[in-house]
Amino acid sequence: MKSGYGINQTVTANVSTNQSSAVTDAQTAVTYFPEFRYETYWRLLEQTQAGYSSKFEFKPNKYSTYKRRTHFTPIWFPDGSYTPYTWLIDCWTPAGMLSVNLTDSVTLRRSLWDDWHIAPVNP
Repeated sequence: MKSGYGINQTVTANVSTNQSSAVTDAQTAVTYFPEFRYETYWRLLEQTQAGYSSKFEFKPNKYSTYKRRTHFTPIWFPDGSYTPYTWLIDCWTPAGMLSVNLTDSVTLRRSLWDDWHIAPVNP
């Protein structure tokens, strides 16, 4: 895809246990981004489905045309792999917290400026 366009993310956590009174479902997911070196900016994902098969997505983005659950890649991001990093946490057991580190990537080539076209107006 071209840089400057948006990505959507869905994280699903399936927890199975035979001690449901002692184990919680996964409760939190946080995504970090490469344009901030995975340090200074992150997005807390919204839990859109609760329970032992929980689902997390970006919150609706007020800058998206239709308020979609989107994270826009920076226009200036170089061609190559764009890899967000997600930390799924807060699945509590009698032995402590379970967590998992997740990554996925898209390949960026060129930018959204390549899609812009200026044409003369009809008289």
